[in-house]
Amino acid sequence: MDVEVCGTFFRNKSQFPEVTSEGNIYTVDFLEASRGIVSFIELLGKAFLPVKYDVNGNIEKLQTIYKTDELKFKHLSSIVIHEMNDDKDKDKVGTDALLWLKRALQYIQVFLSYFVEDYVQGNCTEDLVPFFRKAYEEKLKQYHGFIIQNLFGLCLRAAPGRKQLIVLLSNGKEDKEGEVFDDLKNFLVGMTANLDIIVDLYKKYNFEV
Repeated sequence: MDVEVCGTFFRNKSQFPEVTSEGNIYTVDFLEASRGIVSFIELLGKAFLPVKYDVNGNIEKLQTIYKTDELKFKHLSSIVIHEMNDDKDKDKVGTDALLWLKRALQYIQVFLSYFVEDYVQGNCTEDLVPFFRKAYEEKLKQYHGFIIQNLFGLCLRAAPGRKQLIVLLSNGKEDKEGEVFDDLKNFLVGMTANLDIIVDLYKKYNFEV
């Protein structure tokens, strides 16, 4: 017998961790919450598999580094600072992985913000492709070449519509729209706070490029 899933998609996923008073983010909790975004990308359909593999690959790179010294790398910033100070580490694997993970998460965060804003304004726009496109143009397009840009364009055409996405996020319950957006708003608070810290970190050390 199937077990009924209670709550909405984002309520059932690990939330992004609270930023410490020193402005740090716990690595384990951040990566676990990021895996929830991987699950969200899966909901968008097979056309988004390249995005899923890219995000998941960067999560795994950071997880591998964390496992080498869990105490030393308990905070995300410690991975970046360690690689910055290690002259022998030319590849900066963790710094690069977190950079690309940040960009992908920002893309999803901006899309979800547009999705929520549309609901709050009472527009209920069915075609979500413009939201996906605007988020891509704001957060990822500038880092991609012509071929990747075209690939993203194809992915966007296969994006689910509003009604379909709400059903997916409510675990098949069409009457849970309010709960879907309430939980999504809460999820975005933590996600945005985490991304703001990482953005500031990369600006501080001029690692955005």
